[in-house]
Amino acid sequence: MQSAMENFAKKGFDRTRMEDIAAAAGLAKGTLYLYFKNKEDLFYAICDHNLEELRNQLYRLFNRKENILLDAEKFYDEYQRGSLGSDTIWFEMIALSTRSPKLRKILTENQIKVYQVVKEFLKTQIERGFLRQDINVDIFASALIALYNGLAVNKLLLQTSNAETQKAWIETIRALIGTGTARQ
Repeated sequence: MQSAMENFAKKGFDRTRMEDIAAAAGLAKGTLYLYFKNKEDLFYAICDHNLEELRNQLYRLFNRKENILLDAEKFYDEYQRGSLGSDTIWFEMIALSTRSPKLRKILTENQIKVYQVVKEFLKTQIERGFLRQDINVDIFASALIALYNGLAVNKLLLQTSNAETQKAWIETIRALIGTGTARQ
């Protein structure tokens, strides 16, 4: 899957062929087709991998209430490193999805799954006493996803640094959970 994302990043989704991906992975083309019918199916597998990575990181990190902000910082860093593909490729996929109903379906299904994972995670954190009981998990999940996506857009278009986007992530999380502002 990594070689698929590298090819997508280098050539774009439309111009990448399964043959290119197989060659980059050191596989015969036929071997790749044993696992994936086409590149859309391969992309769907990448989405599933990233979703599982999200779920694992959320539950691995957020174990102690006292560490919630430190864990939010670690999450941002680790999810950036652990998910397959760059923000640039994901934005290309979104643009392509306006012309490809199949790709749009894959991205829509993935976004719904991400929302469900984040919502489930927030409910767990409320039950554990890490977050306030009065938080609307639907709105909070949407806000967190929008924050992450918006920071990715800023990083891409405004060329903000990782440090700047991470600081914006942490400060917004701090404001959302009501722990005051960071010391300068």
